[in-house]
Order: sequence, then C-alpha cells, then structure tokens
Amino acid sequence: MVQKDKTMKGKTVAVTRPRGQAEETLKEIEDRGGKPYLFPTIEIHGPTNLSAVKRFFVSLQRKRVDYVVLMSVNGVKHLLNAAERLGIRNKIIANLQNVITIAVGPKTAEEMKKNAIRVDLIPEKYTSESILQCFQERGVENKEIFIPRTREAPPDLAKKLREMGGRVEEVYVYQSQLPRDVGLSEKFFKDLADGKIQAILFSSSLGAKNFFAMLEKIVSHEELVKILNKKTVVVAIGPTTANTLIEASIRVDVTPGKHTIDEALDALVAYWNSKELSG
Repeated sequence: MVQKDKTMKGKTVAVTRPRGQAEETLKEIEDRGGKPYLFPTIEIHGPTNLSAVKRFFVSLQRKRVDYVVLMSVNGVKHLLNAAERLGIRNKIIANLQNVITIAVGPKTAEEMKKNAIRVDLIPEKYTSESILQCFQERGVENKEIFIPRTREAPPDLAKKLREMGGRVEEVYVYQSQLPRDVGLSEKFFKDLADGKIQAILFSSSLGAKNFFAMLEKIVSHEELVKILNKKTVVVAIGPTTANTLIEASIRVDVTPGKHTIDEALDALVAYWNSKELSG
C-alpha cells in the first residue's frame, strides 16, 4: 500500500464524480498531497415516477424475490429514499432480510450495513463480470433477480443473467443526468488546455461519456483527444470505464487491480513514482 503523505507532490487531479459524492475523493487527494479539482460529469436525481419501485416492493413483501443486487451507493440511498417517500422504509429493510443481497463493492456494502441491510455477497473484483461469476457458481435458473440502479446504466448484466436463465428486472431508483453548467465546462477546458490539470479520474463509463458530451460545444473531439493524450494522466476506475475511454481514442494510463477510488488513487501515485524513477 502506498503511503499517503504528500505523494502526489502538489499535482492537480480532476474528479468527475457527482458533486454530492465527491467529498471523500477530494479529501483522499488532499491526504496524498495533491490538489483536487471537481468537474462533476453526472447529476443525480430521484425518480419522478415510483410505479416500478412500488412493484418491486410488493414483490419483496410477497416473498417473490430471490436476489437483490446493489450496484452503487446511490442505488442503496435512492432505494431507501423511495421507501421513505412511500412510508414503508422500515418494512422494506425488514423484507430485504428474506433475500440474498449482493453488493458490487465495499462502499456499497458499507452503505447497506449503515442502513441495517444485511450483505450476503461481495464479488472478488468489484465489477459486473465478477457478479456474474457469483451467479454462475450458484445457478440462477428461474430465480427472481432485482437490480435497483440508474436508468442510464448499461444493460449487459441483466442481459447476461437472463441468458443464464434468471428472471431479471432492473428497478430504476434514480436518474444520472448530464450537467448543464456551460460556464463550468468552459473553465475546466481552459484549465485543461493551459496544462493546469495533471490527471483526470473517471469513476464510471457514463461519467466518461458525459465528459465528452459536456465539452463537445467548446472544443472538437479531435482537439480534446490530442490535449488529453498529451497533457494529462487518465485514470479509469475499471475495465468498462477504460473501454469507453479507449473507444473515444483516449489513452488510459492507469486502471487499478481493485476497482475502488482509493485503489485508483494509489495506482496513480505508483504511476507517477515509476515515471520519476525511469525519467
């Protein structure tokens, strides 16, 4: 484990996480001696229509659910927010004790435990692929699987579970929207072009896609790619995010072995240290 005292040496690291989720990440960068730069590429909003969530809650109450897969801290928070709005929060937490719960990673598991939701499984690697491996070991034929998540999430996990014989329903408990602050995008691009940002941390595939969408009216994609590949270290939290960036012609310099923010920042520090040693 890389020591966290002043190892980023004043380098500026841009964080693309939603504003409400970024505080811990910004502090982690400061703890390593870096300068955090918040450029949120996702805005999180609760659902306007709770009909799908209500159907999930009814299935829980009637014990027609075998597995619940929580893919993010936001999924946990907004699932419980919906239950709170319907006045059945404690009942839903109690009903979740009757199913097998899977958390995609330790942060999601921590949020579940904080809210008295038992965590049965955390995959070895914190990815959809590792969740699939968990199901392959158990078998999913005719099992009722619910995945509370954002509407904008890739459908691959649900599709593959259905191919394995599971009965899968994605329950959209929040929306991940594109920020509309043009002024923020303009300032970010100016700082990026001026070489004031030494690294960018992409924590999701959607955040990476939104990054390009937010800047497309300010700079051409070709020019943005040239600047990123020349002036910044690009960090992708996992392989799905890395693939999204690679498909956009971005060179991905750092992808951690375990797909957490903490591991990604340690991997970035290790990358810079190796460059200094080789340089």
